[in-house]
Amino acid sequence: MNLRRRRLGRTGLLVSELGFGAAHVGSADEGEEALFRAFSMGVNFVETGRAYGESEYLIGRALRRLSEDAPPVHVASKTLKRTRDGALNELERSLAHLGLESVDVYQLNDVDEASWDQVMASGGTLQGLQEAREQGLVRFIGVSSHSAGVLRRAVESDQFDTIEVKYSPFNREGEAVIRLAHGRDIGVIGMKPFGGFGMLGSLKASLAGHALDVGTLLRYALSNRHLSVTIPGMRSVREVEENVAVAVSYQPMTSAEKARVRERARALVAVV
Repeated sequence: MNLRRRRLGRTGLLVSELGFGAAHVGSADEGEEALFRAFSMGVNFVETGRAYGESEYLIGRALRRLSEDAPPVHVASKTLKRTRDGALNELERSLAHLGLESVDVYQLNDVDEASWDQVMASGGTLQGLQEAREQGLVRFIGVSSHSAGVLRRAVESDQFDTIEVKYSPFNREGEAVIRLAHGRDIGVIGMKPFGGFGMLGSLKASLAGHALDVGTLLRYALSNRHLSVTIPGMRSVREVEENVAVAVSYQPMTSAEKARVRERARALVAVV
């Protein structure tokens, strides 16, 4: 049984429900093997960024190992630069490390209220990526943020093909903007389905976390049909195989099941 696909909004890209969040991918051989295993198992969306160490380089190595007739893997990267020139320089480095002539999605990374006006202004990041799109170096432009308010502004601006938002039972503040983006045919990339860095350790250490294992949290995210793709961080082949097994076999949660998971998440947060 294969991984199911969803449409990444108006990009028209058909991406696996389960993507690969490469922010904390294992280094060197471990990371490359995890990426190659994911691609070989049908994960066809990977998200990285210039700030993520060797991630782009390892993705490029894994992609080059795929056979010529393998289905394409859609690559998203992003930049923390806030100017046109900075964004274009970062994109050039991304393409070199990935070994690609163009990237499917390039995102303005971690935009907050303080940087919004700068990235959107003349000479800002968005202008640089728009120029890159005209040159064929970028197919689609996205934005990631930890602020639901910023993402709402991004959706309402109609300048972005995708948004990247936190989504888990621990992070529900983005639910309204997820629905808004979906309604406007903007692709939604769901990050941090396990609650963010360090939360898995808290789950393992807490009695309240027993009913909130990785499989349950991943199933919770996959059950939201307004998400185009969910991108858990993965470091090893074992983690890839476990997550793919969940994505292949899961049944969407009912409303009652989601409510129970959210209540357990509240209880866990209250004790950690």
